[in-house]
Amino acid sequence: MTTRRKKLQNTLWLVFLVVSFTFAASCHWERPTSVRVTPGPSFVFSGSGRLALFTVYAPQTGQRIASPNPDVATVVWQIKASEGYFKGIHVEHMQLAYGKLPGGYDQTVPSQSQGAPPLASGEVYSFFAETTDAPAIGGFFYMGGTGPTQISVPDLCLRLINGREVAVKCGTNEPYQEPTDLEKFSQQHQVAH
Repeated sequence: MTTRRKKLQNTLWLVFLVVSFTFAASCHWERPTSVRVTPGPSFVFSGSGRLALFTVYAPQTGQRIASPNPDVATVVWQIKASEGYFKGIHVEHMQLAYGKLPGGYDQTVPSQSQGAPPLASGEVYSFFAETTDAPAIGGFFYMGGTGPTQISVPDLCLRLINGREVAVKCGTNEPYQEPTDLEKFSQQHQVAH
């Protein structure tokens, strides 16, 4: 009976391993969305999510840096999944060129009959990618004379003050002061890939 018992234990152990492996293989492993800005500008995605909404922001009049928020920046280009928020295309290996409408998406800003406005040199633009099945992501890029440079803007935060989003220096209520030399700032804060 000991041999029979060992065979039964081994068979049960093997069944447990197969069921565990099958369960683990069928699980969805979430990978956060990431975006790399390339010439064009184009936006190269990776991650496990689906792109629901993508927005590019320009600085408001009198500003040179755009935050990814319509309260403190101007939406210049926005697309959304045609089939609905949760029906976007998987972002892994997706490349999105500014102003070019990909299949499966509608352009909401500007209206579909208009093209996206050109991006001015010497300004910092921002983007925000809303994804489903993975966290959303935003970022910044400086439009230099030779094209875009993806950057970070470490001291720029938004805070709700008197019912409005306001750009402040992180950790304070002081208004955010834009750097005077954006080209130098972009070189110092370039995002490495």
